[in-house]
Amino acid sequence: MGRISKFLGNPGARPDVSHRAPIVSCGQDDEFDDSKEYHNDAMVRVISNSDESTDEELCKVDLTANGAIFTSKGFTGLRKGFTDKSLDFLVRVAGSQVVFIIIWIIVIIWIVIGIVYSAPFNWQVVMQDGQSIQSYVWDTLLMRQQLMSTHEQILVCGRLRSRLASFKNFLTRSSPGDGKKEECTIQANEIDSLENHIDSSVVAGELPVENWYDRLSNLASKYMGSISAMAIFWCGIFVWIGCGAIPKDAGNTPPYTGETSGSNPRMKKFSDTWQMYINTAVAVSILICSTFLQNLRARHDDFIGKFLIGIFDMDEKIDYHIRRHFNDFETPHAIITVKAEKRSTARKAIDWYADIIGTGVGVAIGVVVFAVWIGIGAPLKWNDNWWLIIGTYTGLVGFLDGFILREVYFRIISHEEQNYAEVAREDLELFQELGLECPEEFTAKPHQERDTLSYKISHFINKICSDQWSVLASILIIILLICIASGLRWSTTGQLIANTPTMIIEEFFLLVLLQAHNWADRQRRVEVTALYARRHILLAYVQKRFPDVLALEK
Repeated sequence: MGRISKFLGNPGARPDVSHRAPIVSCGQDDEFDDSKEYHNDAMVRVISNSDESTDEELCKVDLTANGAIFTSKGFTGLRKGFTDKSLDFLVRVAGSQVVFIIIWIIVIIWIVIGIVYSAPFNWQVVMQDGQSIQSYVWDTLLMRQQLMSTHEQILVCGRLRSRLASFKNFLTRSSPGDGKKEECTIQANEIDSLENHIDSSVVAGELPVENWYDRLSNLASKYMGSISAMAIFWCGIFVWIGCGAIPKDAGNTPPYTGETSGSNPRMKKFSDTWQMYINTAVAVSILICSTFLQNLRARHDDFIGKFLIGIFDMDEKIDYHIRRHFNDFETPHAIITVKAEKRSTARKAIDWYADIIGTGVGVAIGVVVFAVWIGIGAPLKWNDNWWLIIGTYTGLVGFLDGFILREVYFRIISHEEQNYAEVAREDLELFQELGLECPEEFTAKPHQERDTLSYKISHFINKICSDQWSVLASILIIILLICIASGLRWSTTGQLIANTPTMIIEEFFLLVLLQAHNWADRQRRVEVTALYARRHILLAYVQKRFPDVLALEK
């Protein structure tokens, strides 16, 4: 994030975001022929008439032909450097189909090895360590994805509102020479044609299904991120606790528990082996859930990006038609400033930690920790405790990260939704002034499922899990577990006690986070498709109102 000295003085910063949309150039008439396919990545077609000093203060946003969004500054207000761009690339890779298949191959190989070697102790520890490391890395990528996605979408809203202010100014004033604004209406059959053009499932916010992979991801995210899945999860945990109170014959061979045994050894109640069972099961579940969540986010971003290409295209066509009619390619668009939300001291501290997770600083810390862990392997003779050390560290950190991810996501998604709601409000105000009809499904109202009992219960759980006091509770739990493990001299039992509750709660929070992403992503897709439809209506209006521009183009 720029120079290290700047970043170290800036984590947790959430400055105001300012943006001015570029205006179209009058010298590129042929590229606006409506019969031609147009891509917004031809950035040579847009210019900015503001002075350089002003531009330096603004945050720029570009959209490429494949829908990827790039901003000149990150969410902390600093210009993006090599580390930021590399992390953004890793975020896209982590959500790809290739990574998804690789992880499933690893899980299958691990299962086969366990069957062949009768599931030994170290076999379970390897899965826990691997999953803990994967979650540690995925937490960094998820945090980065959440923060950058919201930052990008706020800038997208800023560009839309910047142009919208100019549209309103031009369209609600008189045209030169006629003393009054032209009257123009959009026929009902044109709106019907638009409704038929956009698939009803897309309008409802559903992700398109192109292959088995998409279908599997949709089903997994739907059922794993539901209140039923949460209830089943906790039922399983209570059953496991009950099983721990039932001692069993272990034969004549002591289990890998580190416990002493007599001539007729028996597994103790709540033994190390008993803890290992749930740790291994939860580790596999976390691995799968985090993979689906990363994939879901990547597919959602692709969906949004494709629609934004069309929206930006229509915005620039509208801008061109209006400016060509009024012969005004000089008046710049308005600067839109999105004020940062007020935060408590606790939330500033949470954002500071979130920035450490979602930047190169967190990656550097992780590299140092893993290097130290490998370095102490020989002195500890690569024993069970050594294997558990990295899992214990990443488990405790991942436990805190889970609370931070939820708390931060709950706030930033609300901020993002406010910006999209503002765009919709300004759109509908302009439609009202122009006398344009906007169908109900294109007003981007929240989905009806928000009125259901299931939603209300789930929303209540999400809200509790996302509170800043929950983060404080997680810190106190971590301190308590460290004290218990220290009292047991960080033995196998001590480390498992530190691992088990944190992994259970981390998995529960992952289910909560998956559900929250499902809700928010669906609402965002509803808003973006509705915005796409409204731009179609506005473009048709402008083309009918200013037919002289079409004549000039021909």
